[in-house]
Amino acid sequence: MASAAAAAASDEPPRKRARSAGAEDRLSELPDCLLHDILALVGSRQAVRTSVLSRRWRGLWRSAPRVDIDQREFRRACGGEEGEPVVDCDGFEDFADGILSPTLLGGTGTPPLDAFRLHLLYEGRFITFGRWVRRALTRRPASVDIHVEYGGTVDWPPALTLGDGAGTGRLKRLHLFGVHLGFISGDGGRLAELLPVLEDLRMESCTFGHEPSSPTTTIAIPTLRSLALAVVPRRTARPYALTVASPRVASLRLFLPFSRTRAAAVRVAPAEEGEALASLVTASITVLETDQELNRRMNKHKLDFLASTRNMLDRFPNVRNLDLSGFPTIALLDKASQEFPTLPSLTTLLLSVCDVGANCYVLKSVLRNAPNLEHLRLHRCKFIEDGSKLRAPVEGHCLSPFPVLHTLCVYDGVTTEKVCTKSQSGSFDAKVILAIPMLL
Repeated sequence: MASAAAAAASDEPPRKRARSAGAEDRLSELPDCLLHDILALVGSRQAVRTSVLSRRWRGLWRSAPRVDIDQREFRRACGGEEGEPVVDCDGFEDFADGILSPTLLGGTGTPPLDAFRLHLLYEGRFITFGRWVRRALTRRPASVDIHVEYGGTVDWPPALTLGDGAGTGRLKRLHLFGVHLGFISGDGGRLAELLPVLEDLRMESCTFGHEPSSPTTTIAIPTLRSLALAVVPRRTARPYALTVASPRVASLRLFLPFSRTRAAAVRVAPAEEGEALASLVTASITVLETDQELNRRMNKHKLDFLASTRNMLDRFPNVRNLDLSGFPTIALLDKASQEFPTLPSLTTLLLSVCDVGANCYVLKSVLRNAPNLEHLRLHRCKFIEDGSKLRAPVEGHCLSPFPVLHTLCVYDGVTTEKVCTKSQSGSFDAKVILAIPMLL
């Protein structure tokens, strides 16, 4: 085969052979800014490997605007009988220490980072990562994403610190998973100091610090526009509350587990000040009861939590798109008036696994208090009567008096979603609606 290739090369014209031998590396001719964009797409481990391509690429990764460290890339095949992959923890630590070496960071010629991402696994041993976060912050990243999959013998998330705030002055996006955030506590003043320009905050499976003298944790960042929060209940039966007081928030996503002993009462702005999230346009709120089936009786702790959830809806005066999941009637209706909150700007509503009340009472209250509602979706909804779950249809006549509503989608959890659109005459077909059952 080698002789054939040599023969083929000898048959080429001399000028063509000379051009092939001296072919230029046109990719390497691209400016640094474009090469940095390429390196940002492949991840830090692959970016380091590009150093072998040519002298032009050697060391280019050192000034890449993105640092992406992912422990999943260090899985390797195991030679044991089970054949399950294992993680090369030593190799991973060496790599992370090398790419975030203090000798490479913090110099006057080192550009700030566009993004820093760290993904850690729990594979037999837990790796301390504080030094990597601290070193990355010296390059003042605009985006930070830290995901820690803790487990095994570690049943409480590791602590994360953002230092004194010197490295977070440019941070606009912060996504965290599986860490303990001691700096989020009290009135939120420390959080606002650390993150003066933050716009996007997401925290999942995270725990917060708390002050013994103050059972309230407040998220108050003036520049915040998007907040996603999945609460982890504290290991205490002592009542506590989570307050969201960021006036510019336009998108809010909350996942709130609750039980007979643990739950975080949620407040949106201090009620005594009469404030609300006036900028909020889109909200998605899920409440999940974590008690076992035999222990799902109501008590004062549950009632207080569900009442706080209902009061929170009053603080969304201008919301347009609202998704509610797992809400019982007590979390949808005011205790005194037995009415759904008045939401004049609401155009799209999703109720998933919610109680819509006997004879669809909750549904009727929703339609009365959301006069501009155009799209209504019911997924696996139910109503409770005499303490038992009953199967019942949606009444067509209860929807016809609302001229703005023109799309109704119902999904019972078994069949495909059924869509009912208002006819040209301006009313829903009662026969079609009555044929759509709700799963109870």
